[in-house]
Amino acid sequence: MANERSILCGDVTTNSLPFGEDKPLRLHLWGPHENVSLRINDIRSQLLKDIPSQFHDLVEIATYVYCADQAIRRGGDGVDNFGENWRRRLFFRIPVRNPDLWNEPELRQQLIDTLSFLSEDEYHFEFAKLTTQPAMQQHLDFNVEPPEEVLLFSGGLDSLGGAIQEAVVNHRKIALVTHKPTQKLAKRHRKLNELLAKSATHIPLHIPVVINKAKSMGREYTQRSRSFLYAALGATVAQMFGLSRIRFYENGVVSFNLPVSAQVVGARATRTTHPQVINGFAKLISAVAGKPFKVENPFLWKTKTEVVKGIVNAGCAETIKFATSCTHTWEMTRLRTHCGTCSQCIDRRFAVLASGAEEHDPAEAYGVDLLVGERVEGEPRTMLAAYVETANEVADMAALEFFGRYGEAARVLKHLDGSADSTALQLFELHQRHAKYVTRVVDDAIAQNGSAIRKRQLPESCLLRLVCDSGGVATGQPASPSMPTDPSPNNYIWKKGQCWAIRFEGNIEKIYTPDIGFYHLQLLLENPGTPFSASELDVAVSRRTKNELRGSISAGEDPPDGGVSVFGQSDAGAMLDADAVRSYRLRLEEIEEGLSEARSNNDLARIEALENEKEWITSELTNAHGLGGKIRKLADERNKVRNRVCNAIRRALKKIKQYDKPLSDHLKRPILSLGHTVSYIPRDGLNWSTTPTKNS
Repeated sequence: MANERSILCGDVTTNSLPFGEDKPLRLHLWGPHENVSLRINDIRSQLLKDIPSQFHDLVEIATYVYCADQAIRRGGDGVDNFGENWRRRLFFRIPVRNPDLWNEPELRQQLIDTLSFLSEDEYHFEFAKLTTQPAMQQHLDFNVEPPEEVLLFSGGLDSLGGAIQEAVVNHRKIALVTHKPTQKLAKRHRKLNELLAKSATHIPLHIPVVINKAKSMGREYTQRSRSFLYAALGATVAQMFGLSRIRFYENGVVSFNLPVSAQVVGARATRTTHPQVINGFAKLISAVAGKPFKVENPFLWKTKTEVVKGIVNAGCAETIKFATSCTHTWEMTRLRTHCGTCSQCIDRRFAVLASGAEEHDPAEAYGVDLLVGERVEGEPRTMLAAYVETANEVADMAALEFFGRYGEAARVLKHLDGSADSTALQLFELHQRHAKYVTRVVDDAIAQNGSAIRKRQLPESCLLRLVCDSGGVATGQPASPSMPTDPSPNNYIWKKGQCWAIRFEGNIEKIYTPDIGFYHLQLLLENPGTPFSASELDVAVSRRTKNELRGSISAGEDPPDGGVSVFGQSDAGAMLDADAVRSYRLRLEEIEEGLSEARSNNDLARIEALENEKEWITSELTNAHGLGGKIRKLADERNKVRNRVCNAIRRALKKIKQYDKPLSDHLKRPILSLGHTVSYIPRDGLNWSTTPTKNS
């Protein structure tokens, strides 16, 4: 594996590194080679207390993990190679004050499992005895008035909403713990603290902790492990106050990490407060504290729009413009505090507009206007287009359709309290509310800008033109006689990242969000005139997607129940779902019939092909433990498979009809259903490419 590194912390030895590196990454918190700064006295000086040694270890471990996360690059930037080389294998050797505690197998495994899911990396830890450390000033234990809650405070809209909920609405005494990687946001944080102090019943205690690294190590901006650092800092402060709980505040749409946009799935979307991570933090900190410790997210069932409404309703609307949501902080200027193109900026601006709070969030603060701003070709445009297209779909879905489309939603339920049925309904309603907020913003903007849209006065790459032009939501440039010849085929259907790119008769490429129906459609288009049985098509798609789907399961993450993936199709792993098993067995029946015919005709090529397919399917079924037995009522089972496959194809065709009417008209008749077979019979001379060309 190319993306694997050893990280040696402090003065640990270089012996027996698992990856055999000549130059492992060295991190030093003190001494002549210091390249990581941890101002642990930021906590000590505020609270005038010494930090318990095991929590001192926790903060230092989190600091090393956070700095290594930034120092070691991921691969696969951009939508075209989305996910490629994303995961890293990281080995840490860390000196600690309590090596017996940290080398305890259950605690170490909990640390590995939580971080693996959080950042989609593979972690390995080895803890050694800390032998040297800088002298610490001893503090007297003065009587500091303890808070009732400790909140993690990043200065974004969600954490701001949480602080307002606790301190202003609920009149509680709170401590806000902030990680400060740089001084760039210091003025904005001070302003937020001033405004909170004016509105709160009890002035919040703010504890900023400076943690950063040498500038040369800033190679990776995603920083997925930062919430671990926040949890470690917050838990340490809570422990010193005698509290047994910390609270993250983040809206549920972000926390659950469902693919609201195909460009921000997996680790590209934050997992800072995913229920599995929250529970992992709680178990880890409980083990470190030696007693039960809770980690909570009270905004789990709120959308960001509802968070912003809460800020406004509490009389704190003036704080909104000082909250910082953008991930591209290095681009920030005094006037333009948000890029307007990252997923966090898109989420924020939709929420502000949907809540009617735009007067408190200046449009000029964004580098690109959400609705009418010109967007460069590539991921920024594709992400926004897919974001809105997904909202269009979810806004009109029924609950069963939602869970059929987003199978990974099922894996969340086991990490939540309450009955599975009621929790599943809450999950669906949360995402549908979010989708309707988004679509309402777009609808209102179209109504307000109707004349400019009709006259083509808005930039052709802005959101409103992408939605309203005849090409629909697309990322390609409009065809024009002045443009150079496009080297791509006139007709193609292929994967682009996790989305689907389709071009028909040389027109604009359209981008569609993931759906298993496009795999079925691709197989039909690349085999014109070939009749497929439903089970044959289903098994062929399962075989084609197997590696992709396995790759979509994160390191340290349990596969969803029954192996159902983001694409709504079994991943053919150790446990197949009932639908997949049904298709596999029906296909075996068809293979036996085909072999009999091929043998009678002495068709050696077909015999070999069918035997290979039979061997593969048999192997997959063998691995599907606990699903033995023969099919009964074969006709009924065949109908179930046919209905499922045809419904998937219809979903894909419905999407195409929404954004590409010429292609939709073309596919009306060529996609034929004959009994239990499906085929694509195009007009003469029309061929489809299903493999991206080098220039594409």
